[in-house]
Amino acid sequence: MAAPARARPELEFGAEFLRKLEVLNVIARKIFAGALRADRQSVRKGVSAEFADHRSYVPGDDFRHVDWHLFGRLEELFLKLYKEEENLHLTLLLDSSLSMDQGARNKLNYALQVAAALAYIGMSNMDCVHLLPFDRRLRDNGLWGLKGRGQVFRLFDYLARLEPAQHTDLARSCREFIGKTRQRGIVVVLSDFYDLDGFQPGLRYLKFPRHSVYVLHVVDELEERPDIRGDLRLVDCEAGTHREINVTEGLLARYEDAFGRLARGVESFCVRNEMGYCLARTAVPFDELVLKILRRGGLVG
Repeated sequence: MAAPARARPELEFGAEFLRKLEVLNVIARKIFAGALRADRQSVRKGVSAEFADHRSYVPGDDFRHVDWHLFGRLEELFLKLYKEEENLHLTLLLDSSLSMDQGARNKLNYALQVAAALAYIGMSNMDCVHLLPFDRRLRDNGLWGLKGRGQVFRLFDYLARLEPAQHTDLARSCREFIGKTRQRGIVVVLSDFYDLDGFQPGLRYLKFPRHSVYVLHVVDELEERPDIRGDLRLVDCEAGTHREINVTEGLLARYEDAFGRLARGVESFCVRNEMGYCLARTAVPFDELVLKILRRGGLVG
């Protein structure tokens, strides 16, 4: 039997972490008390507390939902429609490729903390939460259908043992996710978006089922402003290839310009396609980032 995966170093989901999540959850309930209810309401046939509308009877409809009082007045059959509340499906697509396992403050550890907070808020409100890691494809061992705070330690254990692997293929991963579910909901993508084939095709897949999409672009300070000089061997952590280069001030300036174009490109794509966007800098405490997201209301809009 294979040995169990070890917990990630410097990543603890202890009592203090849980306390921070509960504070965020209390704030979330206050902010979204009305917004979440409005987002979940749908009109369906059936017996419920709040009447919504009528529609004409068609052969095959259930006679139990016929409004007989209206029939007595109009001598026509109409069905009662009621407002029901549906569970809000929240899916966290978590980039667990090798490029995420880098940074002065490890990007994957940071993304795991943010994902834990968002999942906890969803689970606490009795929503259906899916946490699905991906690299070159959607991983087979993702967590589907988490519901209720009673599963929080299952979530913590899973995240603590998640290991990075492979390269990023966002398009394939999103396509596989769309193929596995027909339920419309909120999808949060946490990634550094280092995909040689580009991030646009993958995010476009998420629009087809009319998901509400929110993008968290995870960035470390060493990526934005690398403090390196001189003759170096740079190794691609995903492909394993390397290149000998001389890092000059001019080269660093060109790199920072290219990095800025990537970040601005992800943001402008999201704005054009009506997706929420947040630059998630690892230097910002995870709970401050989640609080910022909650106050924007981006995950229920």
